[in-house]
Amino acid sequence: MRDEPANRTFFLYNTVCSITIYDGGAEAGEILDGAQEMAFQIRRMLDFYDEESELGRLNRGHVTGVPYEVSEELCRFLAELLEFSKLSEGCFDPTVGPVVRLWNITARSPKKPLKEEIERVRSRTGAEYVSCDTRKRTVTFERDGMVVDAGGAGKGYAVGRVAEYLKSRGVRSASVNFGGNLYLIGPKRSAEGQTAGGETSTEGGVVKVGSADMVEAPWKIGIRAPWSREMKSIGTMELQDCGTATSGGYDRYFSEDEKIYHHLLDPRTGYPADNTLDSVTIVSDNALYTDLLSTACFVAGEDAVDRICKRVGGRVDYVLVKKDGTITVSDGLHTHFKRNDS
Repeated sequence: MRDEPANRTFFLYNTVCSITIYDGGAEAGEILDGAQEMAFQIRRMLDFYDEESELGRLNRGHVTGVPYEVSEELCRFLAELLEFSKLSEGCFDPTVGPVVRLWNITARSPKKPLKEEIERVRSRTGAEYVSCDTRKRTVTFERDGMVVDAGGAGKGYAVGRVAEYLKSRGVRSASVNFGGNLYLIGPKRSAEGQTAGGETSTEGGVVKVGSADMVEAPWKIGIRAPWSREMKSIGTMELQDCGTATSGGYDRYFSEDEKIYHHLLDPRTGYPADNTLDSVTIVSDNALYTDLLSTACFVAGEDAVDRICKRVGGRVDYVLVKKDGTITVSDGLHTHFKRNDS
């Protein structure tokens, strides 16, 4: 009897989350239970809008200039965000929450804030005014009214932790997809003669699973064409053993006075990023950095993308889609990316 993929789908982080295991065998259900519970635990820790989450308690309970004790996991997570903020030249800032709340892009009838309002809330931001002591497990805020928002990193962190858990349980072929934040474990497995990578290819090695011949091939991941109402893709990437995420202003936005205002805010100005880019897709071994870099590089603009990605280290590649339709692919993805018109 052929092993079938085991899937778990649930709603979290205001999006649909899916975990699919292709080689879990009889333990697949138990493994998926553990993976789902881990995702929910991380959400409970990092929920910016829940005052009783650990992050919520930190935001409402700290006193300016006084170290506040947190769990080891939260302290390590926040320390990593603060370090990345430096690497990104301030294009990612975990303290930008007050500005995000002011813009309130997801409201039923959002409006552009006044310049004075933006400047007022920006006075309560700045990653350089937050410090983490990972030895003492404390976080200290040096400005009044500061809060930390994990919104630009929570999904990536959860995807990475879930992927680590799956691998620790012996899973060698799986996908973790939290609202477009993807991590791909090993190659995708499918029955011989069927699609292995999501398109029509069956290239790859053949392994035995149960009584069926199974084909292994890289996953084929489409990159959405920005602003396309038909959900078209500009091309596909063949990937495995890595994460990928795409950021673009087309996800959440509103129009006012014939100008579009999207949700990807530049912490350095308090306004939506405005440059030549329509979307940024990042591929990395590190799921957290995949999430962080897609946002930071979109905000930074095309001239800074390569510089910021190289600072992070490890495997980092990218696909940039510009407003004029130009597509830029980093050297490491040239043989893995195929444009739809080529």
